[in-house]
Order: sequence, then C-alpha cells, then structure tokens
Amino acid sequence: MKALKKIAVGILILLLLLIVANFGLSYWVSKKLPSIIRNEKDFPYNVSYEDLDIDVLSGSFTMKNAYIAPKDSLEVKLQEGAFGKIKSISVEHFDILALLKDNRIKVKKVIIDTPEVTLYPRKKKYDTNEDLKPFKNAITTGSLEIRHGNFKMLDTLKGFILKASNIDFNLINIKIDSVTLDQNIPVRYRDYNFSCDSLFYRVDGFYNITAGKLASTDSTIAINNFKLVPKQDRVQFTKMMPKEKDQFAIVAEKINVPNADWGFFRDTLYVHSPEIALEKVNANIYRNKLPKDDLSRKKLYSEMLRSLKFDLKVDKLLLKNSLITYEEQIDFKRPPAKVSFSKFYATVSNIYSPVRKKKLPVTTIDAQCLFMKSTPLKVNWSFNTLDVSDSFTIKGHLQDIRSEEVNPVSKPLMNVTTSGDLNEVYFTFNGNRDRGTGDFAIRYDDLKVDIYDKDDLKKKKKLVTAIGNLLVKDDTKGKLKEVHIGVDRGKDKSVFNFLWRFVQEGLTQTVLPKPVAKIASKKMEKKNEKKKK
Repeated sequence: MKALKKIAVGILILLLLLIVANFGLSYWVSKKLPSIIRNEKDFPYNVSYEDLDIDVLSGSFTMKNAYIAPKDSLEVKLQEGAFGKIKSISVEHFDILALLKDNRIKVKKVIIDTPEVTLYPRKKKYDTNEDLKPFKNAITTGSLEIRHGNFKMLDTLKGFILKASNIDFNLINIKIDSVTLDQNIPVRYRDYNFSCDSLFYRVDGFYNITAGKLASTDSTIAINNFKLVPKQDRVQFTKMMPKEKDQFAIVAEKINVPNADWGFFRDTLYVHSPEIALEKVNANIYRNKLPKDDLSRKKLYSEMLRSLKFDLKVDKLLLKNSLITYEEQIDFKRPPAKVSFSKFYATVSNIYSPVRKKKLPVTTIDAQCLFMKSTPLKVNWSFNTLDVSDSFTIKGHLQDIRSEEVNPVSKPLMNVTTSGDLNEVYFTFNGNRDRGTGDFAIRYDDLKVDIYDKDDLKKKKKLVTAIGNLLVKDDTKGKLKEVHIGVDRGKDKSVFNFLWRFVQEGLTQTVLPKPVAKIASKKMEKKNEKKKK
C-alpha cells in the first residue's frame, strides 16, 4: 500500500509539475512569440491581438482578433501597404525547440479564420524577395488554410483595383527559406486549392473584369460568369480615342481548364494545357469610324504567337454555343452596321509559342455557326507560327443567304440593300503578310439592288438604282460562278479586313459585268492607297 501511495503521489506531483510547466512555458512563449516579430527590423508590419491561448502540451496556440498594419502607417498622409483584421489564427503542433533555440517557427498546420485584408499601393514597389526576407530562417511545413477571407486592393485616389470575397485557400507542404527566396516562385509548396464567390479587377482606365464563382488548384481552373465590361459608353469611348480602336464587351458563362501545368524552367515561364473550354461566350466588338485611322502595322495571328516570350502550349481550345457580334458605325447619325455569328462552335488546335520548341504543328481553326442568325457558315483556317511569311489558308462555305439579314450591314456601310436568293458562296483564300490570292464562287437567283442617299438612308435614289439593276447580273442560271482573284493586304488592318476585301473583290467580279468590275476594283485600289498616305 505504501508503495502504491508513493507511486500515486509521484504521479500527482509529476502531473502538477507538467501543469505548472505548461502554464509557465505558455506564459513565456506568449511573451516570446510577439517579441520575435516586434524585434525583427526587416519586418515592416506591426502585429497586435486581443488574446493568445497557448497549450504547450498539445503543441498549439490560437491568436484571436489579430490586427496588422505597416509600422510607418501613422507617418504617411495616404495609406500605404497592407492592413488586416483576422478573427483568429490557429497553429497546430508547433516545434517549441525551434522557437526557443533558433527563433524559427516550424508548425504542422495554420488556420486563418475570416481575414479582412486591404492592400494599398506604396511608393516602394512590392518585391516578393524583400517582403519575405524576414522569414529567410523560418520554415513553415504542413499546410496553411484560409477560411472565409475577403481581400481588397485599393488605389487611394481611384478606388478598387482588385476585390475578392469569401476566399477559401489551402496551401500544402510550404517552405520558405534563403534558398527559395532566390527562385522565381519564392514559396515552395506541393499543391493548393483556391476558391472565391466573386472577383473584381480593374484592368485599366477602360475595362473592368468581374467573375462569379472561381475555383483553382495547381492544375485546374474553373470560372463562372466571367465578364470583361467597358467603363465608358460608346460615345464616351469614341471621344476619348485619338485613333480608331475597338471597344470590347465579353461575357463567358463558363471557362474551364481541366488540366494545366505551369511554372518556370530556367527562368522561363511555361504554361501547358491539353484543353481549355469556353461555353456560351457573348462577345461584342464595336468600332466607330469618327476617330482617325490607326496606321500602325497590325500583326497576323502567327506573328503574335511567334512574338510571345514564354512557353505556351495549348493543344485544344473549344468554343461552345457562343455569339460573336461586330458593329461598325460611321457616325452617330446612323445606326451601326452589325454582323453576327450565332450558335458559334469552334475547335482551335495547336496554340503554341516557339519558345523551347524547334518544330511546331500547324495551328487550325475549325468553326461552324449561323451568319446573321440564319445562314449556315463553315470555316477552316490554318497557319504555322514558325512561318515568317505568315502565310495562311482560310476556306469558307455559306449557303441559303437571306437578303433581309444582310441588309442591316450593307445599308449603313454602303447605302445599298439587296433582294433575291443568294444560294451558295464558296471561297479559298491563301494569304500572307503582303498579299492574298484564291478562288471565289457564288450561285444566286433574281438579284436586285436598291441604292440610298448616303445622308438620308430613308431616301432611295431611283435613277441610280435603275441603272444599278441594269448593270448587275441578276442570276447565275443555277450554276456556280467562279473567279480567281488577288488582293493586296492593308498592313494597318486586321486579318478580318484582309478577308473582307477578298470577299468584296469576289462579289464585284461575279455580280458586276467585267468592264464595270474592273472600274470598281481600280476605284477600291485608289481608295486604299489614299488611306495609306
């Protein structure tokens, strides 16, 4: 009995000593931990909290109602740097010996609950290596978890730059030390999971990006309700432009990257993905002709890809059930001409940059849609990025074109409407950065034209219309009429303008008599030469 009593007393004393040691060490660590940060001269922030619960025996502590602010925040007139309020920071299984011996924090898991962080720009540029310098001797392992966070990046004068709500983030197997700080990505990790309920980003003075649910891992991205939204209306945008420029408005219901690999190889960024899918995209492109022409040379798509400075490799880009609309307006007195491509499905294969590649496969675009909501259109487009002549081939086929659908384009731009049946159009266009040639074929019946006054589109020019209908060949007698044509490229225009000029020349040579077609072609050439000058 006496032996049992001694053992029991010994155990009680040991437990008592452990409890005392726990409270003692907890108290000591609670004083030691903040002093590590406070005495770190390279750490630019003050950290405070209302309560700190430490349990040395279980190896955990919880910091409640923590606040972070730049050390010099009271000395500057405008707010600079990061300001944050955090409901709680929980740390599990921290290494006491590392803390006591080396002032290093080594833990298994960190949970940051409901952080509210606002970041303001500062005079000194953000430098990841400099900002993480205080942690060059600190190693954090395990995982970092952020729950229900909100992040804002603000310009003191211009408002929001970036905003994300209800952020959940999990970073696994993290390491930061003097070695990782010298890398392009200064934090070493195994994997991450990120999601937020909404996203706002101010791209520049003309556009904002918004998104609904966004979810991402180290190899996947999924975005719902993506929007690129203009900040100005069309009149404001046009008045702000010294030269002609397109205004974009783009909405995508879903963007999905199911598998991706990215990172750095010898300081070169690489982005690889076997597939990217965009669903129900509604893209509107608007151009007003009031500003001066932009005469700078425009790159074709092959040159754009060839000019990329990083390693891009996308095997397949899918565009599903989308709508693309182009609007062009001569002035605000008349409505814009509108060209639409609805129920648009496209597969773009082999989108590669030449970085770290000796050979490249041909890039192909296979698309089908409804032109002007009614006319089936199929297009095949191919080019090779490494071809410095930027040669390409575009093949197209339209059938059963309704005149009433084309008139909203031809009337405001050319003061012309048509009636009759345009049964089929085929074309094969082989072009490069200088010139394009190819074949154009059309079949139509009972074609008539009406010509309107350019200053009053409600007023028909009866005499000119009568003469025009005498000149126009009203049908092809049930056969395809084919011509071989060539056009020079206006290098200050896009590839789509190049294609349009080819189609326009094809229509001129198939619809008008040869003498009239030659006169029309020469007038078009002179008009283009004047624009170049």
